[in-house]
Amino acid sequence: MQSRKWRVISRAGATVMTLGLMSGPVAFGAEAQPGSEQGSSTPPSRVIAARPLHQPPALSGTGTEARKSVKAFVTWAGQSVVEEQDDARKALRTAAKNPDLIQAFSAEILEAHKAGDSSRALVALGLLGEMRTYDGAKFLAEFVRMPLPTKGTYIEGELQEEVQQARLQAKAIAGIAYLRDADFDREVLYQVGSHPSVIVRAEAISAFLWNRGDTLDARKALEPFVRREELLFLDRVRRVSGENAETFNRKLSAYLKAHPEVQAPKPEPKAPRPPEEKPYTFDVTPPKF
Repeated sequence: MQSRKWRVISRAGATVMTLGLMSGPVAFGAEAQPGSEQGSSTPPSRVIAARPLHQPPALSGTGTEARKSVKAFVTWAGQSVVEEQDDARKALRTAAKNPDLIQAFSAEILEAHKAGDSSRALVALGLLGEMRTYDGAKFLAEFVRMPLPTKGTYIEGELQEEVQQARLQAKAIAGIAYLRDADFDREVLYQVGSHPSVIVRAEAISAFLWNRGDTLDARKALEPFVRREELLFLDRVRRVSGENAETFNRKLSAYLKAHPEVQAPKPEPKAPRPPEEKPYTFDVTPPKF
């Protein structure tokens, strides 16, 4: 439990917190496969040079056409770079007025999740959250409440299918908090203490605070819902856009000093190696007469 909680804290604290669109750079080259956990080996400069920037596919249509345009947009967003975030946000603001597109994003998320394409599902969840619509947030709330898998592959004591779904649900809870609506805020607060995954609970805490400017009032509103053993998540640091490493490292050092229990455990000392035995060698020097 100790090591798992450390992984949750260190993961979230070391990345840029971007609610809605892509969380961190999501630039994959042609060699990356959907759902792959490993990024492309192609340098970002070559990825940018190989495709025209600031030309997102149109988000429009109804029914089947809406589904096609959403599929194309999610693919584009998965290959986009930071410089194109404003292009995506502009397109999504217009698309938010079309209920068929919101439904198409929801269908795309479920399709990618069912196919095990967590990378694509993650991008689509971020885009739907960025649209900030009631119907979109309603779908995200339903997604967050989906039961976690109970069977699959265990690695280091963690069920990988459960972890993958929890990461997607964490992205969904961030989108709900990003709407900044009183009714949906109650859902975020509920999941702060009730969701079965610490990954989602930690993200719900962070998202609630971030969307209220990390104010003292936001912290006070959260505290009654946070599990006693997870109150330290209220102090968790995040690296914000434009912050340099020196500033972030100071915040992280202060956090670790205040909460030494979350520091990565020191490696156990290894027993000293026994001295190597020198092999017996015969003297083959010819005798002198």
